[in-house]
Amino acid sequence: MKITGVQFHKVNIPLEAPMLWAGGINRSWTRIVIRMQTDEGIEGIGETCGGDSTLLMLEQLKEFYVGQDPFDTAKILKHFWYVPRYHGNTGKYAIQGLETCCYDIMGKAVNRPVSQLLGGTMRERIPTIAYVFYRLPGAGGVGGERTAEEIVGYTQELVERTGVRTIKMKGGVYEPEEEFRTTAALREAFPEHKLRFDPNNLWSVETAIRMGRKFEDLDLEFYEDPVWGIEGMSRARRDVRIPFATNMCSVQLDELPVAIRDHAIDVQLLDVQDWGGITNVWRAAATCLTFQVGIGFHSGGEAGISTALYLQLAAALPVLPYAIDSHYHHQTDDVLAEMLPYEDGCFRVPDGPGLGVEIDEDKLRHLERLNEREGDLVFHGEFERSEPRYMGMY
Repeated sequence: MKITGVQFHKVNIPLEAPMLWAGGINRSWTRIVIRMQTDEGIEGIGETCGGDSTLLMLEQLKEFYVGQDPFDTAKILKHFWYVPRYHGNTGKYAIQGLETCCYDIMGKAVNRPVSQLLGGTMRERIPTIAYVFYRLPGAGGVGGERTAEEIVGYTQELVERTGVRTIKMKGGVYEPEEEFRTTAALREAFPEHKLRFDPNNLWSVETAIRMGRKFEDLDLEFYEDPVWGIEGMSRARRDVRIPFATNMCSVQLDELPVAIRDHAIDVQLLDVQDWGGITNVWRAAATCLTFQVGIGFHSGGEAGISTALYLQLAAALPVLPYAIDSHYHHQTDDVLAEMLPYEDGCFRVPDGPGLGVEIDEDKLRHLERLNEREGDLVFHGEFERSEPRYMGMY
């Protein structure tokens, strides 16, 4: 089997309401849908994040893929070891999207889901979370939650809609004490739910320790990236009795052993985009299992294709102690014919060949036109701030 062609489609995925985080505002996601054809008539699909910069990298890398056997993933990746070194995350995003297509093709060729290519389907349903953000008002009166009371009301609606049993509060927006008050209100309203907090490494070590000691009373499942870097996480972790999780201080294979050695993390949240694809995620997962570090999955605003990939990965892990992150309930449309449904707080793992999902041509064209009108929505400016935010802001 040989790869004969690759095409890219840049789309914007609309959200219910603009979401606030340490980096600014997300009004929608720009994603790139990838389609890869073979000489045996099998098409593989993939998805990655980013706008024109990722698209340029994809155009450069695709020339090497044409003519290759999609089953030769290790052989192909061997030629791209330098790409992240010189092109950073843009290189990782491009490699991840193309590798996903290869796995989709392999699964379709042998009529098996991707999870079985990775060792077997250990579970058929994957628990997920209510991912709670402070939000600006959106269309039709949706959104606008800025106070603790409003956040609790919004979370109640999410829990009822999805059935989830884990809540993650996104911080890094307001003063630490106000975000603690919001998280404490969530704990009071949902005493039986698992609860996480993530300020996107905005705090100083001193603030991370001070607030972490307050969070100890809230029985958090984990405290995610309160401070920047392996050294900062390690220093804060010594003085806080809550497991620390990361998707920011350890995002490549040479960082993970250091984070483990320095006792900076208890949980590694794997991100198929930031780690540069399935192969690297699986290597990182094996390292975590070896050193008894917890494994979870991070979300970077995936649409349906990448969400299906995460479900395949989560289904194949020997153990899955944490509900996977997902922004999916914030999205109001998708490139799939039907949006993936929630079932009692879980996603069902697609059981068709490959990723188990298919593109809806009409929706793909519609969301491409949306990108043409809106442009790339990869990063947004600050909101209501007198100065930009940066690591150690508080």
